[in-house]
Amino acid sequence: MWFIGFLFHEMAFGLLSVFLPLYITGHLGGSLTDVGIVIAVANFVAVPFSFFWGYLCDKTRRYRFYILLSFSALAILLYLFSLTGVIAILIALYTAIAVFHVAHEAPKNVLISEYYSRTEWEGSFASYEALTEFGWLSGLLLGFLLSAYGFSGASLIFLCSLLNLVAFVVSLFLVRDPL
Repeated sequence: MWFIGFLFHEMAFGLLSVFLPLYITGHLGGSLTDVGIVIAVANFVAVPFSFFWGYLCDKTRRYRFYILLSFSALAILLYLFSLTGVIAILIALYTAIAVFHVAHEAPKNVLISEYYSRTEWEGSFASYEALTEFGWLSGLLLGFLLSAYGFSGASLIFLCSLLNLVAFVVSLFLVRDPL
């Protein structure tokens, strides 16, 4: 179960998906236009980087490295994100988060295709998707419960950072490059 670290990563992004708009509008005093700009800029920049990371994975054949890079960079960037009080800096940080978020996608797909035979691909990909969707929903539920108990948006984004740190540590031990 080399992809258990992805469970924690998806928990973080399930949590972040809800609290990003709340953090921008509530904690920073931004508007919904600011939320749209942050998400649009990040998604626009992430598209070419998904090709870039895929290219690097194919060239270097080091898939584990890019998964670990993604999770560690996200842990650091989300920590900085939780300290941000300026929308312009938040846009830059969230764009960097989007760039490093796509860094683990191509290696994950290669690992699924390399670790499993052609007949097992559908089942292994379905297992991966089920686990990560469970993680994403768990993150949503965790965010709901913690916000009900009065946790601030900044502390919940810090929790996203910690969850990505856990994803990094778990992946450090479980993810291996194929032979």
